[in-house]
Amino acid sequence: MNHSENITPHKTSVASYERMKITGSRPAVYWMSGLSGSGKSTVAAIFEKKLVDAGHACFMIDGDTVRTGLCAGLGFSPEGRRENLRRIAELAKIVASSGQTVVVCTISPDRQSRDTARRIISASAEFREVYVKADVELCASRDPKGLYKKAFAGEIPDFTGVSAPYEVPESPEIVLDTAEHTADECADILYRDAITGIYQPEKLIRGMIDAALAASAKIMEIYDGGFEVSIKGDKSPLTTADTASNAILTSMFREKFPEYSILSEEETDSVERLSNNAGVFIIDPIDGTKEFIHKNGEFCVSIGFASRHRVTAGVIAVPAKSLIYYACEGCGAYRIGFDEITADFAIGSGVKLQVSDRTEKVIVAASRSHMDKQTEQIFAKNGDRILDSVTAGSCLKGCMIAEGRADVHYRYGAFMKEWDTAAMEIICKEAGASFTDIDGKPLIANRADPVNRQGFMILNHPESALDTSGIE
Repeated sequence: MNHSENITPHKTSVASYERMKITGSRPAVYWMSGLSGSGKSTVAAIFEKKLVDAGHACFMIDGDTVRTGLCAGLGFSPEGRRENLRRIAELAKIVASSGQTVVVCTISPDRQSRDTARRIISASAEFREVYVKADVELCASRDPKGLYKKAFAGEIPDFTGVSAPYEVPESPEIVLDTAEHTADECADILYRDAITGIYQPEKLIRGMIDAALAASAKIMEIYDGGFEVSIKGDKSPLTTADTASNAILTSMFREKFPEYSILSEEETDSVERLSNNAGVFIIDPIDGTKEFIHKNGEFCVSIGFASRHRVTAGVIAVPAKSLIYYACEGCGAYRIGFDEITADFAIGSGVKLQVSDRTEKVIVAASRSHMDKQTEQIFAKNGDRILDSVTAGSCLKGCMIAEGRADVHYRYGAFMKEWDTAAMEIICKEAGASFTDIDGKPLIANRADPVNRQGFMILNHPESALDTSGIE
């Protein structure tokens, strides 16, 4: 009797992005196919450990392990193998849907079964077919399970690669040649691909740029048309442009990136961001409000993105100059004009930024509106080392160092917050600079206390460090 008409699957009420906040991973399945002995399980185990060590949810499904449980009653006939792979695909889909990266290790010798797995999984998760390439001779020489010896002796019938065919994938997303690369190298390839899939840097940077452009347009509309100024509790100024920019940025990010939290200067902070394992936008809707009020053009829209307490992407828009500075970890830092950002924009568009080579006679970047006694002492102690100084408002100082127009910047005291430094930190680092607190320690992103209490310093090269002894 067929009871299928009595079955009603119950849909979850939890969105995928809600799980990502907990697991830090998008649903994805790496379907690793190859001959026995090709290295599938070895590579997969290393890959799984790398992702977990980096704080992402990952689960490995090994074909042999499934055969001892879920598929214990299936044989090795063509029908039995197809049903085995179908069950594995259904299992992988369920696990991936829980907000994990799943690594499946199975010979899956025929294209039809792999295509079926793709069809089952793709509706719920990213599907990546991985061909683990190794010929029969190499696999037999490894023979980790002693199977090839038995197969060649005729003791194992229908053994893939010996007495049964293996259909090489025609267009897999990834090919891992284990004859040319070590297991660690192959795992690194998968890890880099997975991290890219989790954070989707092209989408992330483009979304940040689009938001910065929209906020910049509104800011300039208010800049040219008049604005109101009030004073916040910390005695810093707030304009109608700050609040308008914040409204645009936060609404765009919440709509396009619901998986990420927001830390903004102009919003009430929420502890929710501290437990978000996916990431957080760190926003200063107008960095350099005093410069905006003075109408000198030296103000910015500053957007950083942090994950695992490290800034990994940043966008700084300079509305009055129609310029965008942007960077993401491992991709470099760039400058591009507003009018150069087209529909086919991709990371790498624009002028690549690189710090200067000056180390003996350096150019110091100083704040236009916040010159302090410590900076004055640095100038007094290092007159023979300083070629010149330049002043700029907001995070433009970091941009100047990133593009080689200045070399060092020191900022003491607990005046700056994460939203003042996050975007320019990654832009400076990707251009070759160091960006640390005054003691040379890394800045920790997405902290409970967003104040940079140890100040910060930017150096184009370690040799450019100035004498700061006795300054505090």
